[in-house]
Amino acid sequence: FFYEPAKLHHLLGAALATQLSTSWNFLLVDNLIYRRDRVGSLPARAVRFFLLNNVLLVLRLPVLQALVFAGVGVLVANAATLVALFLVRFLVNDQVIYAALDRGRRDPVRLLIASGAAEAVTPPSRRRYQYLKYRYDVAGVVTIGSQIMLPELEFFRAQWVADADVDIAVRVSDVGGRGPQRRAAMTQYADRSVLRYEEQLGRLGANFRIQLGSPIEIQVGPLLARSPHVVYTNIVEALLRFVMVARGHMLLHSACVTLDGVGVMLSALTDTGKTATVLRLLRDHGGLFLSDDMTIVRPDGTATCFPKPLTISAHTLRAVQAQDLTPREWRRLQLQSRLHSKGGRSLALTLARFNLPIMGINAVTQLLVPPPKYSVDRLVPCRIGTTARVEELFVIERGRPAISELDHDETVARMIRNTDDAYGFPPFRYLAPSLTIDGQHYPELRLREQEILAGFLSHVRSRVIVSDRFGWADDIPRLLRGERGGPPTRVVPAQAWPRWSRDLTVAGEPA
Repeated sequence: FFYEPAKLHHLLGAALATQLSTSWNFLLVDNLIYRRDRVGSLPARAVRFFLLNNVLLVLRLPVLQALVFAGVGVLVANAATLVALFLVRFLVNDQVIYAALDRGRRDPVRLLIASGAAEAVTPPSRRRYQYLKYRYDVAGVVTIGSQIMLPELEFFRAQWVADADVDIAVRVSDVGGRGPQRRAAMTQYADRSVLRYEEQLGRLGANFRIQLGSPIEIQVGPLLARSPHVVYTNIVEALLRFVMVARGHMLLHSACVTLDGVGVMLSALTDTGKTATVLRLLRDHGGLFLSDDMTIVRPDGTATCFPKPLTISAHTLRAVQAQDLTPREWRRLQLQSRLHSKGGRSLALTLARFNLPIMGINAVTQLLVPPPKYSVDRLVPCRIGTTARVEELFVIERGRPAISELDHDETVARMIRNTDDAYGFPPFRYLAPSLTIDGQHYPELRLREQEILAGFLSHVRSRVIVSDRFGWADDIPRLLRGERGGPPTRVVPAQAWPRWSRDLTVAGEPA
């Protein structure tokens, strides 16, 4: 209105429009979103809200002008800057203006225990088949069968595993009631060791059902089935983690490579720079790749590869070269890397505190904008190793450059913390306490996991290495060369990965 009918300059029009939009925005936010437990007076909340929007306006106007100079239409540029600042405004509102409301906000997920009630099982639809099309053998420890492809496990594809032999089965089914409900619910049926997660949208939500036993049966609703990354990350990997523990292994949140035969493990909190460091180590110093996100470890100090596709977040772009991807992939990566980075994850965790169908939102988001995942050899020429004896562990951090030793107990605590950090997204904290694997309850599994980790780390030298310039890929090889004096003896993998032999014979005759 101010720009076209009123013929005002676009910057003045944007400034005036902001005052009007702030007014109705405040009234709606204050009376609808945060109406339950408002604190402070109405004028005080209004002043803070107007101040926030006008501070952001000062930041928005130069960006708006830059887009106009670049040839973008005024109205399009105005809309683009509004969308960009929406997320910032939401986080500041929630964390500052209405921060005190967290004390009174109830949990968005109801935890229910049905001790005597029978579960209302939906009859299998005639449209659903039971055959497990995709099967995986994870390092010879756990086998998984699934009706949907699980891209994170493609390295472990093992079609020779029979349906009847899988430890975890993932099938698509109609899970949940037909009607909507006010809050999401996690229900435990004690008599059948069944866990059900149902969102507010009834059968249209991102629902799943888990029956603990041998095998573990997972049923996911149609919405989740269309977003396999969410199925794997939020459901399958949580179960895989504790099945591994029950069988004497740990799925440790870490990266692992070998440099001149030395097994080197990297650990960091999410979005510190671990993936970029791994790519640069492989590109500049060679070696074998074992893992980037999760590594399978044993108490004897052995690490087994877990080469999931790498997620390229915003800060990892610096380690990806343009010629590694097609022009279309590179353009798409600019959006994907920002959405699936620390900022996007933080926003999702914030939204999870509200009464929202967060799993469904996550599934739809990843369906519309798939996470930027690439196999390591697509991004950098390298070979994938199978197992390695880990000798060095570096916990990488940002800050003033420094190197310090870590004692055993502190290292165990840090690695448990880093692993737990990878499972912070719902519904893990509602699901995990109800798990029972091979007769072991969740507290026993956590204790056993810590014992496995302590045994593994007893064979490893652990240090913290801090950098203020993402320089870990230069500092670590230089440090190892200086300490070891020359190329060390190459470590031979403990076992070869299963593959077809070149000397196949049939009934004693050459194939």
